[in-house]
Amino acid sequence: MFNIGDILWQLFYLALLALLFVMVVKAVRFFTKHMTKMNNLDNKRDELHERLKKKDE
Repeated sequence: MFNIGDILWQLFYLALLALLFVMVVKAVRFFTKHMTKMNNLDNKRDELHERLKKKDE
């Protein structure tokens, strides 16, 4: 016979692991999205610098 307390603890741990996994995935997606945005901003800044250099010449 199964002990109901043990089953509940196992379910709780499974739910906790699933939640942790979801949070990690969301955090990774968030950071990758932000890194690409930062990269785009850096590229635009570099383009502007090059345009200004060409205008000066």
